[in-house]
Amino acid sequence: MVNFSPLEAPVQNAKLLPVMHPGRPVGRDDLLKDVYLHLKNDRSVFLYGQSGVGKTALAAALANAYTGQPGGVLWLNVDNSTMAELVIRIGRAYQIGEITSSEVPAGMVGAAAATIAEHRPFIVLDGLLDEQVANEFIVKIAGNLPVLLVQDEEAPAEGAWQAVEVGALVDTDAVVLFKQKAAIKDNSSDIDIYGIVKLLQYRPLPIVIAARAMVASKKSASEYFKILQQLVQSGKTPEEAAITASFMALTGALQGIVLMMGAIFGGQTSAQLLSMISNVPEQSAAQALDVLTQLHLVERYQRYEIPYYHLHSVVYEFAHDRLRQSEKLDALREKVRDAVLAYAERYSADTLDAHQRLAVEMDTFLRLAAWASEQGNREAANKLVVALTQAGDFVSTGGYLYELLQLRQYGAGDTQAFPAYDDVQPALPEDDDFFIDDENYEDVEAEDEADSAQLAQAEQLLRTIEAGMAGSETIDITPLRTALADARQHGDTERQIRLLKAIGKVQIDQHRENEAISTYTEVLQLYETAEDAANVLATLDMLSALLAKTDNSQAAILHASRGIKLAEEQSDEETKMHLLTTLGDARQQLGETEAAVQALTQALEIARKREDEQNEALILYKLGYAQLDDGDPQAAIDTWEQALKLFRSQSKRNYEGRTLGGLGTAYGELERWSEAIRFHTSALHIAREVGDREEEALQLNNLALANMKAENLPDALLRYRQALHLAYEQGNRDDIVSTIVDLVRLMLRSKRLLSICNLLVDDALHYDPNDHDVIDLKQQVQTALTQALANGVQLAEVKGTARDYARLAYEMLEE
Repeated sequence: MVNFSPLEAPVQNAKLLPVMHPGRPVGRDDLLKDVYLHLKNDRSVFLYGQSGVGKTALAAALANAYTGQPGGVLWLNVDNSTMAELVIRIGRAYQIGEITSSEVPAGMVGAAAATIAEHRPFIVLDGLLDEQVANEFIVKIAGNLPVLLVQDEEAPAEGAWQAVEVGALVDTDAVVLFKQKAAIKDNSSDIDIYGIVKLLQYRPLPIVIAARAMVASKKSASEYFKILQQLVQSGKTPEEAAITASFMALTGALQGIVLMMGAIFGGQTSAQLLSMISNVPEQSAAQALDVLTQLHLVERYQRYEIPYYHLHSVVYEFAHDRLRQSEKLDALREKVRDAVLAYAERYSADTLDAHQRLAVEMDTFLRLAAWASEQGNREAANKLVVALTQAGDFVSTGGYLYELLQLRQYGAGDTQAFPAYDDVQPALPEDDDFFIDDENYEDVEAEDEADSAQLAQAEQLLRTIEAGMAGSETIDITPLRTALADARQHGDTERQIRLLKAIGKVQIDQHRENEAISTYTEVLQLYETAEDAANVLATLDMLSALLAKTDNSQAAILHASRGIKLAEEQSDEETKMHLLTTLGDARQQLGETEAAVQALTQALEIARKREDEQNEALILYKLGYAQLDDGDPQAAIDTWEQALKLFRSQSKRNYEGRTLGGLGTAYGELERWSEAIRFHTSALHIAREVGDREEEALQLNNLALANMKAENLPDALLRYRQALHLAYEQGNRDDIVSTIVDLVRLMLRSKRLLSICNLLVDDALHYDPNDHDVIDLKQQVQTALTQALANGVQLAEVKGTARDYARLAYEMLEE
């Protein structure tokens, strides 16, 4: 498992802020004091004003002051972000798996608020954000913490913030800023400089760009004033004039880099990705970007230890418009698309560096997928899904499930596949300093092309898997991927499908279900393109089952519902039964119990009509849980009794035990505790017989609860201790802590056991020192201990460790 820090992690070092820090802003002291006063009093501030007036620079200066605080700075760049996205990013920032693994982020607002309240960071939301979302974020999540909103717009509506406008500089400060950036120390050119800053309406961004460009072009202030004057008189805004003048003075290669970044989705990139787009060496691309950074056309900061570059929004619009007017934008974006996909595939690996590289460009992946979807293409999104899911546990441990689901959504539209584009090279001016002949840099695909020996190896492996002659648990699918790339290159659809299905089978056998989902999604697309209805149905059956198994409930429902309609059209009752069962599982996961009962009941009718007792038993088992969750334990009991007979006749001992456990739970719901204990005990014996440790632990916990409800406290205590031993054996921190909490709450009924309670609670704190239940229990135990000692209570002797205490109880099961 690769472990790396999230990009959103709170910053406690100003150098790590995701923005190029300009130093203390000139002429903004009073404004900084005013904003800081509001923030110090835990008030949110909404900084607004025209683009280029220095709002982000102010935010960076304020954030610098907060990086030394315990909570650090939580800086989130936003682009019309939803509340769900903000919740997920908070979860990722603090690595809260409960939040990042949720398919329904709206239900995690409380968890996000609790996380923020615990860590108390200074929060910056920089970029476009709907005012309603901003207000909801402050009210529901940020609470009484300092929040700084930074947006390009007019005065916001009233909200949970103090609105502060950032305007232009006063003339003298504007002159000081220009001279500072141009490194001018004397006063000989002040009149011309005053003329320049007046033309630029005293706005910081165009002033800084103009100052740096004047120095780079080796012009005097008087000469540069005339250049800018002509541009302003032609109708250009101050920002447009400054950027145009700077751009015109660049070499052809540097102009090409600016235009290239204007074609990149979001206008941001690493030097490596830019190198892949433009077919130039990475070092040359980095040198060019650093030059543009010095000219303030590009901003540079660090993502992990990787230099990252970003065009200011007004520079991005300038480059974007220039490409559009020259009708080069579409062709260049196709080149960007191909390079981004190649980049994602290159880093589809389970290493720290690969995971960081994927995280760095995640925003670009999402923007690319959105653009491709708008063009009626979904292949790009699905290729990105494949790359991310094949990168080990990147999605799960990195917290990128939300983004993966977005990509899947972009790839699920009713669109056509990409047309066969020519390999269009970007039309950039040539310059020997930064570009070299294309003939020296062949496409990456040529380097990776599989030779005949590899293809032969893949064919042999493919036939072995298709014949079911190999143990898939140990198969390396690398040769199959090489062959798949070759099949794609040659447009061999039939071979692509065979290879993908073989890869999917191996992934399922190796319990890599999320990767298998991506694989079968690609199979589905190929069958859809071929209009092969029968195989589309079969693939929907497989894909929906995988989605339900991995708790991707909404996607499972969509695929299963579509499959059911197709099955009805094709009169395929067996597949319809499978899909109805999957639909019931997915509905159950979402808490839609009535709909789950309905779907499973329909599946049961088909199974009985077909006299399919194998599936009948399994559906009855699932239906019982749906009925129980729907508040009808008696119906669940009747259903499980039918399932129990079938499982016994089929000698399915494991399902027999689980059904007995279900019956115990249902009788518990009816508060018929002696019957509940009897069924849970039978289920426990079978779980131990078949070696199902997870089921054994579940039944021990169920028995503990049932005995406690029946006031059989010694038996309840024994079962909790035995369950705790299994939790220790399996090394599950959450299970250890939760079982100790249940055990100690029961033991607190006896003052004699307080010393053992203290031992157990201390061990729980060792596993999770921040668990609120454990902290509260520690206080209760300490208070009770003090009183017990004062009253002369004889405490039970503590022998060994908490783990020993659990093990000794479990050994009684072995007797």
